[in-house]
This record gives sequence, C-alpha cells and structure tokens, in this order.
Amino acid sequence: MASDLVMAIVLSLGCAVAGGPEALRILLGLSGRSPVADIAICVFLICAATAPVLGTVLLARYFRAAGKADGVGGAPAPAVDPFARVTVAVALAVVFIVATCLLVVPSAGGRDPGCGAMHA
Repeated sequence: MASDLVMAIVLSLGCAVAGGPEALRILLGLSGRSPVADIAICVFLICAATAPVLGTVLLARYFRAAGKADGVGGAPAPAVDPFARVTVAVALAVVFIVATCLLVVPSAGGRDPGCGAMHA
C-alpha cells in the first residue's frame, strides 16, 4: 500500500506540469464553442490548482507518519485512506484532461485551435 501512496503523491505533484500549459492553451482556444469545453476548462483549472496542494499535504502526512514509526521501513499506509483516494482522483482527472487535449486536439501542422490560421 505504501507504493500506492507514493504513486498518489507523484501523480498529484507532477500531473499538471507535464502538459498542463499546452492543454490549457488548447482548452482556452476552444472556449465559448460548447458548454462541454467550458466545463472542461473549469474542471481542469480547479483540479490543476488543487492537485499539487493535495499532493503536498499527502507528502507531509507521509513523512509525519514515517517519523512516528519505530521501524526503518516507516509506517505502512492504511488500506483505505480517503484523503489519498481523493488525491489520486483529482490527479487522475488532470492527467486524463491533459492526455485528452494532447491526443484528441493535437496542434499538428502548426494549427492554432484558437484562430484556425496556419503559422508560417
């Protein structure tokens, strides 16, 4: 279970960094065209801002629990930690939105989805 906790921390701290700015640019280029795109922008912004904060709190909890443990291996993660599950859910929401933006709406060919013009 400790590996799941570490995965939650890594996902939450790095989820918006990898493709977040590019996904935000693509989403903002699509804003106003449909309510689904506008909702995706809101969800992405809320989750992208919340995931690193949740990951930092989870990391602090992990080190605090490891410091209280009497063994070298640290404290094992509880089997069901609702805070860790919420952190993973928020991080995965950002990962899926970034992946969707970068795969479904690629900026191939130099097209900018915001204006539809070709760059020279």
